[in-house]
Amino acid sequence: MAHEEPLLNNPPTQEVAHHVKDYERFTKLLKWGAIVCLVIAFLVVMIIS
Repeated sequence: MAHEEPLLNNPPTQEVAHHVKDYERFTKLLKWGAIVCLVIAFLVVMIIS
């Protein structure tokens, strides 16, 4: 990304600030979910082969 989103760095209202915090938690959950799925996939491949 060439530049940061100003709305995410400085939210204008409390509702937007809450949404930004939820977005950060969602991306963290998505990242860890992908890592867990990758580990499970490797385990399944090892069991099958």
